[in-house]
Amino acid sequence: MLNKKKIITASFWVVGIFGLSQLLRLGSNLVVTRLLEPEIFGLMAIVYVVMHGVNMFSDVGLWAFIVRHQDDPKDTILDTVWTMQVVRGWFMFAVVLLMALVFNLMSSFNVELGDVYGNDKLPVLLIIVGFNALINGYKTMAPAMESRQLKRGRLELIELTAQICGAVVMLVWAWKQPSIWALVSAGVVATMVNVALTYKIFSYRHKLAWNKEVVKEVFNFGKWIFIASALTYLANQGDKLIFASYITAAELGVFSIAVMLVGVFSSIIEQLTSKIGLPVLSQVVKNNPEKIKEKYYFIRLRQDFIAYFFIGILIASAPLIIEFLYDERYHHAGWMMQILSISLVGLVLSTLGLSCLTALGSTKIRVKIMLMKSLMIFIGLPVLWHFYGFVGAVWAVTCSAFVAIPIQYIEMNKYAVFSFIKEVRVLPVILISYYFSNIFINEILA
Repeated sequence: MLNKKKIITASFWVVGIFGLSQLLRLGSNLVVTRLLEPEIFGLMAIVYVVMHGVNMFSDVGLWAFIVRHQDDPKDTILDTVWTMQVVRGWFMFAVVLLMALVFNLMSSFNVELGDVYGNDKLPVLLIIVGFNALINGYKTMAPAMESRQLKRGRLELIELTAQICGAVVMLVWAWKQPSIWALVSAGVVATMVNVALTYKIFSYRHKLAWNKEVVKEVFNFGKWIFIASALTYLANQGDKLIFASYITAAELGVFSIAVMLVGVFSSIIEQLTSKIGLPVLSQVVKNNPEKIKEKYYFIRLRQDFIAYFFIGILIASAPLIIEFLYDERYHHAGWMMQILSISLVGLVLSTLGLSCLTALGSTKIRVKIMLMKSLMIFIGLPVLWHFYGFVGAVWAVTCSAFVAIPIQYIEMNKYAVFSFIKEVRVLPVILISYYFSNIFINEILA
């Protein structure tokens, strides 16, 4: 049974180490943006969008299956799930090779693909970055097993160490020989170090196994996660796929900076939810299901106060942050970041609730939610672009974080874990924080 001490300790590791990780990411980004041109970031944004797509379209919830398993998984289960992960890694790499070949052939036949998709470096970049998927496929089940007991310390340190190694290689490369390969090197080195350290520190070892009953159980558990993951990709990355056809690589690079900075905050929320919220709520469902609503809103109250306070500050100060951190080539990211910061409110309102529903066994709801978000991106974004240009399109991205919340609330109400008053009771903190932040900023600029 998970106690408050374990929850607090795990939260410290996630927030503390992940916070350091995000600071490292921001710091290294600030350096390389001064060494590299914006179009390089635009091209790499599409490379990672494509890789993320391959990852999401092959996701069957292997990690979540281990975390949510009612009993301690036996070796047969762990080995089978690990084998499925290895197969998935090879499958992802094969898909990336095929995509690289398609882009190369289209370029050879002079098919007009635009500034981003038509770049002659794209096929090679996809192959090299795609190799990460192959390496990750051999990673042990240690992260999932440790997360079951909220033992996050060593896992977070491994991820931070890997990131530091990747950042050092990237910065040295960008300084010595400024090119897109500096950005590529960071991901490859970080992945190799992460997998190596996981094997070095943890005793989990696996052998190839294929238990049909376990495989069937995994697919029964993950079939809705697979569909939801595919739709999640379309909802979260569809904007970049569309923008790559509308704007230049340099403009996409500036937009990616705004997304990256907002992503620092969204990633912290999502990390806490997946690494702390889901295991805690899963244990509550297992041991004291009648207290799930009480525990959910206990966590939400504390989460909302902190998150909304910082969201208010972020919305008020976004343009100033961009102007302070980046040179004039990236200043347009300020208004983009300000609009995108509002989407964090939708994230706070929905993320932990989705984990609560997952703990209760409701995985189908993710499909409906992500379908709504995807429709907002692939229909709403082009429409708003047509009428309001780039600004309208960025607003479409922000609105996608809110469109499916009513559907989620209806599902939560079916499980008797919903209270509208408790969902919105802390929202005024955003306005208060925004108001006083504006006063403070105006005083500084006066």
